[in-house]
Amino acid sequence: MNYNLNFSLEFKKDDSCIIYNPEDFVEKPILISVPDVVKLFEDFIETFEEVGIVEQASTRSIQSDKKETDNVSSQEQPFEQKSATTSASLKGLSGTVYICKSKELDEAVLNQFCTELTEYLQVSCSKLAPENFLSEESSLSFSGLREVFEIRNYLAKYTKSKKRTYQEGYIAVFSI
Repeated sequence: MNYNLNFSLEFKKDDSCIIYNPEDFVEKPILISVPDVVKLFEDFIETFEEVGIVEQASTRSIQSDKKETDNVSSQEQPFEQKSATTSASLKGLSGTVYICKSKELDEAVLNQFCTELTEYLQVSCSKLAPENFLSEESSLSFSGLREVFEIRNYLAKYTKSKKRTYQEGYIAVFSI
């Protein structure tokens, strides 16, 4: 399984679900896909809250739903069928997301994750040699190193920042 790591300043909530709006995120997500890094990442997000995510329908689809509803309403139908066709601004449950408020991130868990990433860096770098530097087999190592550096920069920016807006924000992890 692969993951996208995101950061949002706030989420709109609907009961026990989060309403997905791509504009809520500060920057593009980071893809976590190298198997060894994914395993470390899964251990890290075990402490995050798992919630449902609902996609917000676009304005265009809401307007087309309304036209359909108006057309259906103008025809004679039983009450139950009419109420089922009323337009809604939310689509169905699309999946789950793991979230954690930046300031509530467990320091011990974060430190353990950083330790594991550091060990991964050391082991990956030690496997590289001039003989295999350009080989196809070392591509996975380079991809893993890139992901580790991206995760490090992302978490340093959003979890260690003194900016109040970042401290109030959420780390969000989507499984893809």
